[in-house]
Amino acid sequence: MKAVKLLTTLVLCALCGGGPSPLRAAESDAQAAEKWKDLMSREDPAAAQAAQEAVLAACGGRVEVLRTLIQADTVYERFPSGWQKSSLNIGEGRDAYAAEFFFRVPPGYDGGKPLPVLLSAHGTGGDGRGFGRHVESLLGPACDSYVLLCPTMPGPHAFNSRSYQEQAYLAPLAWLRRRLNVDDDRIYVTGYSIGGHMSWHLGTLFPQVFAAAVPMAGMPAFEGGPPTATAYFENLAHLPLWAIWGEKDRVAPPARGIADSCQEAAARLKELGNRNFTFTELPGVGHGNALPPPGRLAAYLATHKRTVAPARTAHLFHMPHHARCYYLQAMKFAHPPIDFARGVSFRLPPGEKPTEQLVDKMVRKESDRLMYRMYGEIDAAANTITVKAAGVSSVRVFVLQGMLDLDRPVKLRFWGRSWTGKVPASAACALAHYAATRDQTALVLNEIDVDINGRATVRYAK
Repeated sequence: MKAVKLLTTLVLCALCGGGPSPLRAAESDAQAAEKWKDLMSREDPAAAQAAQEAVLAACGGRVEVLRTLIQADTVYERFPSGWQKSSLNIGEGRDAYAAEFFFRVPPGYDGGKPLPVLLSAHGTGGDGRGFGRHVESLLGPACDSYVLLCPTMPGPHAFNSRSYQEQAYLAPLAWLRRRLNVDDDRIYVTGYSIGGHMSWHLGTLFPQVFAAAVPMAGMPAFEGGPPTATAYFENLAHLPLWAIWGEKDRVAPPARGIADSCQEAAARLKELGNRNFTFTELPGVGHGNALPPPGRLAAYLATHKRTVAPARTAHLFHMPHHARCYYLQAMKFAHPPIDFARGVSFRLPPGEKPTEQLVDKMVRKESDRLMYRMYGEIDAAANTITVKAAGVSSVRVFVLQGMLDLDRPVKLRFWGRSWTGKVPASAACALAHYAATRDQTALVLNEIDVDINGRATVRYAK
């Protein structure tokens, strides 16, 4: 009831300005607050279409009223402090698993104040609960300022980069965000060994989710690796990443160890001019004990918040389930995705013998040719978004709150064409996205589809 009273007061302010009488506004306000509570108390608000429509009707379809409801949202579950355990079904077919995860709620949590989240990935042979204790010690006294989320990777404890391993971490994170009041701009990811691989992986392919990544004793690992190990690093332009590894974390040649792979990654990121990447190579340390000094992890995390809508962004990927990045999403593709499970096919140059070096070069070349690429640029002064793409024939642009001035005509440039028109802030669009993510700061006010044939379609008329 406390949450509903707070919403009532705030929505009244949004409704009264130049609108109906205070009494009628109060009635509408109370109705909107009750409908909001009903929607957000559902197991899956995104699937509750009738409840969403009831909220929109109570708001009169006004996006400013909906914004007030979102900003005042405290309709979250109340969990006791300490460690909790849950599970979710993820994947399908041979990759279907019941994924177990653990989360720690700090003392005094009541749902009223948003808290940062540290998503943590364990190493080979470990589990979420055991690694959670380790993360507690790494954070020290700062631990009570965070919600800790520590999934257990299902299936074989070997990193294979397939979608179900991503979902073993991303699905519990989405579950947590629907139930706890999370600071959307302070979600971090860390991990050790294969958990370090996962930290690199999630940060690189889902940078819009995180404020920073701290892989420990892990290396960049993606489907199609090792040729793809540094292929997607343009994606990391706006994600702070601190990699920690041991100088002696190596294996016998010709295989490449953690130290070799991380040094290659550092060189590539330097070549790209990435200013958000930092690393610590620990002299004399092998695969064990590649850890930050006491207090450093908490200090590093505290200095970083998520970038919501970078003025310039690049997103490179091979798999269709990696099609979203910040305010862009590939909707249609110009060619089928590469099938890394079957291997990469190519033709050797005439007269050449298939040496290991030549095969590696040809695999990298073919993988690069079949890569999907998207680039976005926001010019706020000109109220313009420029979209470029390769291997992609249709892109959806998510118009985020504060990204453009929607009281002015919006201009899009794409595939050598341009479009100018009105893009209204849509309460229906904003609610659909918020119900799915509970993300207050990356609020989507409309969507625009653009394609290679020069069409631009605003998806929400109001």
